Amino acid sequence: MKLHKYLGFFVVSFLLLGLIVVSQWRNDQREIERLEVIFANDTHNFLNVEMVDKLLIQNEPLSHIGVKDTLALSSIEAELEAYDVILNAEIFMSQSKLLIVRVEERTPLLRIIGEESFYVDLDAVKIPLSDNFSAHVPLFFGNPSDEKIKELIVLIQKVNKDEFLKSQIIEIENQKGKYFFKMRSYDFLVEWGNLNSFDQKVMKLKTFCKYLDSIEEQPNFTKINLKYYQQVIASS
Repeated sequence: MKLHKYLGFFVVSFLLLGLIVVSQWRNDQREIERLEVIFANDTHNFLNVEMVDKLLIQNEPLSHIGVKDTLALSSIEAELEAYDVILNAEIFMSQSKLLIVRVEERTPLLRIIGEESFYVDLDAVKIPLSDNFSAHVPLFFGNPSDEKIKELIVLIQKVNKDEFLKSQIIEIENQKGKYFFKMRSYDFLVEWGNLNSFDQKVMKLKTFCKYLDSIEEQPNFTKINLKYYQQVIASS
């Protein structure tokens, strides 16, 4: 009797365990019914929901991914992040067959205009131009090397730390290693030189512009030079 009792107990336990395993397997294999795309910080200048949907469909047959297929989800995240405008992609799966895709776009710092035109971000990644969006960032005219692009990023970071420069610098050129700026509110060209003594040059430029704003009759010149110590040299 005891043997039959224990045998019955093990059979029932085995059947219950099997049901749990099968149920869990079926739960993991459930297919996606709905897709929701979320943009980080509610910012989507280069992309929209339809574009992300298209990228997902191209990269993976989503309808066949299981709710807990983490390897497949990680693969999709990597494929999305390989797209130039996407900085980060995260994919979550809910028990209600909802696939949530969170996308963070790259932020343009500078627009390059040359033989090839594109934006660059903080990581020096080239972002293609968009027909639907134009970023309000400074323009650089020329064909910079990768090293020069990194230097330009350092320059733009310095510019963006100062509210006056950030609001005024609209165009940048580099001629024989010297930087030249065009400003939003002033007609003259600013010869900045290299990136040395940056703070001192900022102070000289602000002081000079403040002086111009205080006088009625504007001097006749087309360029100022900030390269020299404690001097602003104006020329026509």
